[in-house]
Amino acid sequence: MDIIILVIAILLIGVLCYKGVPTPIGGVACSLILLIYFRMDIYDGLLTTYMGGFVSFVQKWFLMFLIGAVFGKIMDITGAADSLARMVLRVVGEKRISLGICIVSALFIASGISVYITLFIVLPLAIKMCRRANLSRCFIIAGYSLGINIGLSLPYVAVANNVLCTDYFGTEVSSGGLLAIFCTAVYAVVGMLWITYYEKRMKKKGIGYVPAENEQVSLDDEVDPKDLPHWILAVIPMIVPIIALNALKLQVEFALILGVAASIILLFKYLPHKWEPIKKHFVDSINTTTATVINTSAIVGFGTIITATPGYEVAVEKILGINGHPLFVALISVTLIAGVAGASSAGIVLAAPVLTQILPLTNAAVFHRTVIYGSLGLDSLPHAGFLQTECNLAGVKFKDVYLPIIFMETVVMTLGMGLLYVLINIAFGLA
Repeated sequence: MDIIILVIAILLIGVLCYKGVPTPIGGVACSLILLIYFRMDIYDGLLTTYMGGFVSFVQKWFLMFLIGAVFGKIMDITGAADSLARMVLRVVGEKRISLGICIVSALFIASGISVYITLFIVLPLAIKMCRRANLSRCFIIAGYSLGINIGLSLPYVAVANNVLCTDYFGTEVSSGGLLAIFCTAVYAVVGMLWITYYEKRMKKKGIGYVPAENEQVSLDDEVDPKDLPHWILAVIPMIVPIIALNALKLQVEFALILGVAASIILLFKYLPHKWEPIKKHFVDSINTTTATVINTSAIVGFGTIITATPGYEVAVEKILGINGHPLFVALISVTLIAGVAGASSAGIVLAAPVLTQILPLTNAAVFHRTVIYGSLGLDSLPHAGFLQTECNLAGVKFKDVYLPIIFMETVVMTLGMGLLYVLINIAFGLA
């Protein structure tokens, strides 16, 4: 019964998010249900456990969100994002915007850049691309979601989940090799086919670009390309954080600050030089950051309540007690735990210590890659805080993109990729 209550609470907050209920209200309401059912101290649960998770997220991520928002604003108001968008559209074509967003996102993720930073860097570019092609903002989420899952599932890259598995299983980041690349390629092709199908449906309904609230829109065609910075000046500030993170090993915040500094220096000519417009842009960035962090923190606080309940421990034990082939056990258990916790890395951290007991029963490298695929499935249920972040920043309604885009790409297709990988390995006796 304890597990059923946890599932009900998770489904409920998912429904509330889907219906547009403010996440702080949904987070507190669903937390109260769990606190009452498990007879936990309500005051301590809300003020210490819930707010502890809430505040810890703000403490850890607020500065990064703020600096990232400023970076995106500079890219927007200087016309750098517009210039780069025009170049990308020339390369991929105006009918393949999601492909362009997907490729850029996948490259950044594979380079070791976090999903948050990638979102901040790609967003102003993606918005300009959609506006110029008169495509719905939904396709920002479509291309971005597909791209980050491609980047996270690839072998050879130093993404967080890949590194975590090397620590637990004594494997290498290259685990999975060419077969993993093949399965990821299949996932990418299927994902793009789905996006293309969905795009045709949207066009038939006459749904095009809709400005976000308070967005000041001017027709891009009225902007003389000669008045825009060269696209290389837009690319350099985007590369600076990547180099700072991977080569210089700087902290995320410092890496982004360098990106902001590079954008100011290179694009100074195109920035406003009076205090009032500068102040307005700063206020806009702060407002965007505050709303985003609060919405995400509300979901994180709910996740903290879940992990503090006795039912959570029972759920983890039962999930890890699944019998079957080691690869299926790994795939199922990790994705279920990631689903309950609302984060892929949490699924690995919680499941890996126990999964090491069955690791000797199969190929370690294959096991490693299976765990990666499993972590990327149910981590994208509605209560996952990052989903609220990307939708808020992209200016789309959660209910408009969750089922047709996020759920299909990051749950259904990702699990299909993991299942394909496991079946091929078993069929050919590789595990």
